[in-house]
Amino acid sequence: MLATLEASPMQPAPRLRPIVLPAPEQVRTVALSVAVDADARRISQALTVPEYLEAWICMPDHAGDSQIVASKREDGYRLDQIRAGCFVASFIGSFLFCHQRKMRLSWRDVADPGMTESLVDFRIRGNFASSILELRHTALPSAREFFWYQQFWGVSLARLATILRSA
Repeated sequence: MLATLEASPMQPAPRLRPIVLPAPEQVRTVALSVAVDADARRISQALTVPEYLEAWICMPDHAGDSQIVASKREDGYRLDQIRAGCFVASFIGSFLFCHQRKMRLSWRDVADPGMTESLVDFRIRGNFASSILELRHTALPSAREFFWYQQFWGVSLARLATILRSA
């Protein structure tokens, strides 16, 4: 007897179930650049010295009663947002390499265990009184992280440019 693909009138045709394959993990990147009226040395200091970091880093949910406290670590720095005596956010940036014009940090939110480790690259182009600071924050797996960091870096880099312009 030959098997056919047609269903017999007595038996219903088999139902096909679609195979759902997981989508490849989408990795997002925040890429920003800002014109800065400063030379590469000053910009590099602003990106690495805790006192400078405290002046320009700004969290998206920044409230008037919160402050950023930066502390130096052996391989980088830690940023803490403190509001009413409580830690609201904490980040550790560990330098994978740090040159005056090019830096890479592994970046980790230590206050939110749901956030993954990511990479932050800074590149400084130009020199003398005017430079371009480029930032790429990669390996952001969720839309929530992407949008939060896009706002975080956008506001912070704009603030950095304003501070260095007025100095």
